[in-house]
Amino acid sequence: MRIRTLSFVALLLSSPAGAIAAEPGTDPPSEATAEAAPAAAEGAAAEGTTAEGAPAEALPPGLADLTPEVREAIEAMDEAAIGALLEKAQQGQTLDAREQAIVDGILHVGRAGFEAGLTFQTGDVVIGDGMATLHLGTGFRYLGPTDSERLLVEAWGNPPGMSALGMIVPAEISPLDQKHGWGVVITYAEEGYVEDDDADDIDYDELLESMQEGTEAENEERVRQGYGAVHVVGWAEPPHYDGTRNSLYWAKELSFDGQGERSLNYSIRVLGRRGVLELNAVASMSQLAQIKPEMEKIFPLIEYQAGHRYSDFNPDVDEVAAYGIGALIAGKAAVKVGLWAVILKFIIAAKKLFIVLGLGLVALFGKLMGRRKDGDAPPAQEPPAQEPDSGQP
Repeated sequence: MRIRTLSFVALLLSSPAGAIAAEPGTDPPSEATAEAAPAAAEGAAAEGTTAEGAPAEALPPGLADLTPEVREAIEAMDEAAIGALLEKAQQGQTLDAREQAIVDGILHVGRAGFEAGLTFQTGDVVIGDGMATLHLGTGFRYLGPTDSERLLVEAWGNPPGMSALGMIVPAEISPLDQKHGWGVVITYAEEGYVEDDDADDIDYDELLESMQEGTEAENEERVRQGYGAVHVVGWAEPPHYDGTRNSLYWAKELSFDGQGERSLNYSIRVLGRRGVLELNAVASMSQLAQIKPEMEKIFPLIEYQAGHRYSDFNPDVDEVAAYGIGALIAGKAAVKVGLWAVILKFIIAAKKLFIVLGLGLVALFGKLMGRRKDGDAPPAQEPPAQEPDSGQP
């Protein structure tokens, strides 16, 4: 199994001070972990200190949520042992109660630390230098281009260089939740005004066959770049075009070589005066029932601003795209700008994050709590050494 050589220790140590509780939507420790937590530890965390007596603000998000037993167990493990345990969990092997508590603890700290470094927005969010507005309300959150890149590359294991306008994620679910997390990548293709004359005449079965052939032809290049081949299995949701909104949506079922579960690529396209806003939700096929109603909620939330709307098209000065609705769905338009190849590389692979962060978390635990080996750190019940006076009250 290939593990990316990326350390999350610096990331966790640089999290905002005092942000101990997990961000909304992150998974709490397992029931086994929670049941093992003594009341004293809970009281200490509530009062701003850990069970060891260290100031709570010195700890990264999520760390103070762990029980002393779990922290000590992780502290006693080296990187190889942590990596082996996380890989065992990823492979679906049976874990005993202690192992599960350790894995849950590591994942909880990793999720909380990563999310604490992201900036989420809700309500009305303007994107694309004033081109459009996302009316998200409180049901969805927005991540800007930089944070979207971090989530896609560092957490989900995608190649860099997407240049997204941002991402939409659900408000109540962490994008790092292994079972339920998902997100919508927003991009824009400025290739002209897409005429919708062919919307009612498309044979979607024939279009599907064309997509399958095109994707197979691209697999050689994908494999050459080090990514597994991808296959378009079929429609997970047939295309629908709304002529009143000049928007369409559809979903493809994809399979990736080396991935057990098939992936879901749910797409929304919003036609504008000079191009197309492209929203792509990527998750596993098991999440289709969960994501379909959510994408139907997102569908009407995208609004072009005046001057960018489909109805603002001026044939005297504006260019017309070289393709119609059918080619847009097939991805042929995206191939022109290299987008389709990138979209197909999206795989929800949050487990990669947890394997990687496990290799660095042992150093974090060792630094913050001290290894109680060879007498190089005081016992947990002793107060920490006095820090130099910062001069602040």
